[in-house]
Amino acid sequence: MTQRQQGHVATEEGSNVREDQLEPRADIFYINLDRVPERREFIESHFVERGLGLPTRLSATDAAEPGALDHTGYVPGTGGRWGLKLSEIACFESHRRIWEIAVDRDLKAVAIFEDDLRLSRHAADVIDNLLAGAEDYDLVKIDYCPKINRFGPEVDINGVVVRPLLTMASSAGGYILSKNGAERLLARSAQFSDHLDDFIFTPGSEWRMFQCFPAVAIQFVLQRDAEDIPEVLKTSERTQASAINSGLDKGPLWFRLRRELLAARRKLEWRLGGEKKLLEQGGFVGHIPCADDLDV
Repeated sequence: MTQRQQGHVATEEGSNVREDQLEPRADIFYINLDRVPERREFIESHFVERGLGLPTRLSATDAAEPGALDHTGYVPGTGGRWGLKLSEIACFESHRRIWEIAVDRDLKAVAIFEDDLRLSRHAADVIDNLLAGAEDYDLVKIDYCPKINRFGPEVDINGVVVRPLLTMASSAGGYILSKNGAERLLARSAQFSDHLDDFIFTPGSEWRMFQCFPAVAIQFVLQRDAEDIPEVLKTSERTQASAINSGLDKGPLWFRLRRELLAARRKLEWRLGGEKKLLEQGGFVGHIPCADDLDV
């Protein structure tokens, strides 16, 4: 890895600090491939500028490295997908390692980020308040999802407005786990065969999952103004390499049919009165609104 620059960063409060003099926060992690140090420099500066301090870096599991996936919990057919691409297995394992760290260190809650996020100027207060209110949730998703979702009525968690997330969401770019949530995810993922997003954002009767309203983070590639995206974030090292993104096994016909039938049943339940009832109770159906300084 190239040596990091040791520059001064202006924080939201206006003071200048040297990044190399900051102690990484124990409760905020971001995931970054060793072979992309430019993203490391960008995301660390961005977090400091937004008033969150220096996050702890987790060296991402790299599917392109020989032997990196020799000892994983991936077992085809044990989850919602029959097979996963090597890059998807590596992504899952990277997040899972942070869940393990959170439990091993007895953290009350942990914030987990990927290295391609843009944070709102409101993000620091939201994240810190949620980290301090961990008894009220298992997981809170704080970033934007580019699909229509269904949400329950507004709830206040330690001064942060959230809504229960009632349908499967995409983008695990930024979320907060309580200790209880991390323990649950670890127990469920001893064996896995799911996209990370599907695994953590699938609703369940005992899974206390919420979405921050509005979202206070967005993946840079989803923002409206493409010219405003830093060059280092315009492409993904993880998804570009064909060797770790090919050869997907979708499984036998019975497995694929079952998957389609389950998805169709969920959609039908919402259409046959479920969505109307949700709206009458103060729920919300649509795209997640974003903070006023994030454009989608």
